[in-house]
Amino acid sequence: MPKTYAVPPPPHHNEGKTVAGWTMNLGIVLGSIPIAAGMILPDMSILIWIGAGIVVLAIVAGAALSLAGLGQPRGYGIEHAAETAEDSADHNARSHRPAEADAR
Repeated sequence: MPKTYAVPPPPHHNEGKTVAGWTMNLGIVLGSIPIAAGMILPDMSILIWIGAGIVVLAIVAGAALSLAGLGQPRGYGIEHAAETAEDSADHNARSHRPAEADAR
């Protein structure tokens, strides 16, 4: 007996490149630098805790920015997925030549 499956909605067009995402990732990278320096310098173990604090602040800032609306959109239901699917046909190079796209 064949089963039918629902197609998941297409991904967001921003691919996670949001202000919240960039802030959190940049903070984690900047926090890892003092952590690494604290691990290789013998008398600078305080840098490990400073770097850990920077990483925690970056995670909190990223979460706060995401809650403030600068992250991925939350309301991504069937209606929004249908709009995205309709718009993606305009940007898809294969949509103009569907027969030729299958031949590749």
